[in-house]
Amino acid sequence: MGFFSFFYNIGYKTRLFLYKTAYLKGVKFSIPVISIGNITTGGTGKTPLTIEIGKHLIKKGLKVGVLSRGYKRVSDINENVLVSDGNEILADYEICGDEPYLIAKTLRKAIMLAGANRIKSAYSAIRLGANVLILDDGYQHLKINRDLDILLLDSKKPFDNGHTLPKGELREDIDCLKRATSIIFTNSTNFTTDEFYLNKVKQINPSAPIFYMKYEIKNLRGINIKKSIDINEAKKNKYISFCGIGNPEGFTESLKNAGLNLIENIGFSDHHNYDYTDIKKILKVATKYNIQDIITTEKDAVKLEDLCMAAPVTFWYSEIEIRWKDTESLELLTNGVIARNV
Repeated sequence: MGFFSFFYNIGYKTRLFLYKTAYLKGVKFSIPVISIGNITTGGTGKTPLTIEIGKHLIKKGLKVGVLSRGYKRVSDINENVLVSDGNEILADYEICGDEPYLIAKTLRKAIMLAGANRIKSAYSAIRLGANVLILDDGYQHLKINRDLDILLLDSKKPFDNGHTLPKGELREDIDCLKRATSIIFTNSTNFTTDEFYLNKVKQINPSAPIFYMKYEIKNLRGINIKKSIDINEAKKNKYISFCGIGNPEGFTESLKNAGLNLIENIGFSDHHNYDYTDIKKILKVATKYNIQDIITTEKDAVKLEDLCMAAPVTFWYSEIEIRWKDTESLELLTNGVIARNV
């Protein structure tokens, strides 16, 4: 693995050097660009933060355009898809991918585009009226210049094992923290991280402000039933959970932190496309433990509505909310962008 990591490092460092020396040039757009990303392959909560920042900007009166790659979609990844024009959703999750569909479904007033060519997507969003762009998972997408480069780090293992792919989970060497304009420690139960990691981050990038946030489950919403229950009512039942996300441990931990009685978790690969075989597998486990309630994530739920509608148990998804250590964090993160549009 170390052999392959060596050549992976050479490849991405060469690419960085070409952009630093302006041999390769990023595109500068006429409107502000916010990038939200991470440096590991595991999930750090990029999409929930994209939605959180999108909601905040929309409340400020801005027309938001969100650009995503659209992983594991059925259509050609190189085909750019208009998921939402800010008025209605125009593509389903199979065509655009689960994350773009979830963003479009949640940010109803945002323009949402999916595709590998995010420069093309950006021009389309601007033509449709966007006056601010958000790059979902954009930290390594150097083809577009950005005004804000927000980097998310998992508070428990921000650098994984310290090695780049494929020996470790790092997409880049940790020196890449220098590019960040803001750094957020996520999955931070007590709004803290290990002192070693904090000092390392400050050493690499002393100028970037550091924020802390965590995700909390506020209620459960039915997938095959028109009902939602708050978290306190949900504590009365026993559950089996399943998910196909980058950080499944984080999901099960959030369920336990919410006080839910979790019997077992079933894991699937990130961006997994479910079929009836998967539903049968889940139901088999539910029957084994005599469980009537199944929980998954909101991202997984968008792919399940047709599959579990006739199931003899209730399928729920967890609605989460972001909690910040400091209430003014969102304002501080986005002040510069909002000022440009006033």
